[in-house]
Amino acid sequence: MAATIHHVAPHLFLIVLAPPISGFQDFIGAWLIDGPDAVYLVDVGPAATADQLADALADLGVDHLDYICLTHIHIDHAGAVGHLARQFSSTPVVCHPKGTPHIVDPERLWQDTVKTLGETGRAYGRMLPVDPSCIATEKQLASAPFQLLDTPGHSPHHYAIAANGFLFAGEAGGVCLPLPSGDLYLRPATPPRFFLETSLSSIDRLMAARPVALCYGHFGMRKDGMDMLARHREQLLFWNKTLETEAAGGGMDASDFADRWVDLLLAADPLLHGFSQLAPDVRARERGFLLNSVKGFAGYLAGLNRTDL
Repeated sequence: MAATIHHVAPHLFLIVLAPPISGFQDFIGAWLIDGPDAVYLVDVGPAATADQLADALADLGVDHLDYICLTHIHIDHAGAVGHLARQFSSTPVVCHPKGTPHIVDPERLWQDTVKTLGETGRAYGRMLPVDPSCIATEKQLASAPFQLLDTPGHSPHHYAIAANGFLFAGEAGGVCLPLPSGDLYLRPATPPRFFLETSLSSIDRLMAARPVALCYGHFGMRKDGMDMLARHREQLLFWNKTLETEAAGGGMDASDFADRWVDLLLAADPLLHGFSQLAPDVRARERGFLLNSVKGFAGYLAGLNRTDL
């Protein structure tokens, strides 16, 4: 399959990648900023779609990149970075310092991904290593036309990237999917290990950047960026209050607690009500991610309980 290219704003393109996984259409994208200060990518998608990305860049006439930026190293965002680093061998790769060792030697990341995601992880494809000489230096970053925001809510190796009023949030602002009706579907991306305070402070850091537009890792752009971040912050607090009540009543005692919590939140959280509008294969994908997110909250709440003893 070929990537789809959307020209969403002056100098800004969303390249929609199509991994060979049912339900993953219109879910993974790479952002291309084509001037005026520099030409660079934010996220590159999985290894399985590296050729799609390369073809899309060729179609856009891009034969040079000033930077290849990663919001974080999860392989749906960074899996093709080794392929791109070979194609653009003189381009510095921007990666959080905590993630850099894992793109230089991705074997542990690959094994952990397969262990966690199973066939989905395998379908993303195996990463190629990035030569250490390709990692951006402090001097190269000093002249970059963007600001790196340390936002470890979704993962400890997470950057959000602010430039010219646009905020490329990765998954620090959750996952927002467009719906045919125009309704909103917004869910937390809070996999284990999750810490509520860290996520809230990350969102506060995003809001301090006062973005005009919010560019999600999943999926697309919203022009009401500040409002979306505020709504997501309240959503995290709502999930915490709701699930804390469930946990206090013995809600984690049964083996199927995560499924029950997902059902509870689908009914109670207005930002999830668009779930029913998703295609069946997309609902299956989203339920899997929702299960992972509530397990992150479960671990957090169990940690609080242990602290209180």
